[in-house]
Amino acid sequence: MSQITKQSGQQLLLVLVGFALLMFVTACPRKGGPTGPAAQGPQSKEPAGPSPSTIIAARTLHNPPALTAKGDDASRAVADFIDWAGASLPEEHEDGRKALAAARDNQDIVKAFTAEITKAQRSDHSRALLALSLLGEMRSPASEDFFREFVNQPFPEGGTRTEEGEIVEQTALATLQAKAIDGLAYLHSGRADEEVLKQVQRHPSIIVRSEAISAYLWNQNDKEAARRTLLQYIRKGEERYLDQITREEGERAASFNSKLEAYLKAHPEVVPPAPEGQRGDYGKPDQAPKPDAPPKY
Repeated sequence: MSQITKQSGQQLLLVLVGFALLMFVTACPRKGGPTGPAAQGPQSKEPAGPSPSTIIAARTLHNPPALTAKGDDASRAVADFIDWAGASLPEEHEDGRKALAAARDNQDIVKAFTAEITKAQRSDHSRALLALSLLGEMRSPASEDFFREFVNQPFPEGGTRTEEGEIVEQTALATLQAKAIDGLAYLHSGRADEEVLKQVQRHPSIIVRSEAISAYLWNQNDKEAARRTLLQYIRKGEERYLDQITREEGERAASFNSKLEAYLKAHPEVVPPAPEGQRGDYGKPDQAPKPDAPPKY
């Protein structure tokens, strides 16, 4: 019995010594130094850029680029203004609005904006969206034809599908066309309003149709008359978009949440079902979620 125990102890000792040697060899650096991406460290030759807080601190606030240029210089001025707007702070938004309003009758600036939008649509979705918003804010009559043509671009029938079945190219174009609809509604001319109402009825994307409803209603002085007009164009089953809510700039969360609660109470059909595993006894008639008690998120 003692012999067996001794042999077992020797075997265990050999195993432990072998394991220790293995760990020592693994931990030792290989000849020539460490290898692999992690051991080599960062591969970029460019130095780290300044932090966002440093960039903001170095900016001169309330100083948007001027939109007074003509001819070829207008393109550079517009590109600079879009860059400025993308980096601007909330307290500078009014400065941007004033600069855009002052350039309303500058045909060269309007053309430069449309050229930037057309170029960015192919390569930079976010920049195109921002430029469309800025051109709409300008409220120049010279932009109306461009907005009309933009919102009538052929809608893609196919493309890259996500796992949920969404076609990426359709969504990308629809979000841009919805912003063009905002520009048309803000112009508030006879032809522009006609185009907005046409898109309420005919556009293939609900993204654009719902935005057309909201933008038309927002820009009409007589809201009740606008609702009656819209009801002549809204597709059956989409009437609830007349009541959709928007959060205004500077609006407090409590105010917006109050509007959201009222909307969900009026339209319980848009409240999403509880996630699987959290439905409890919803299957029972007396345990169904009440329309006046929307789920908390």
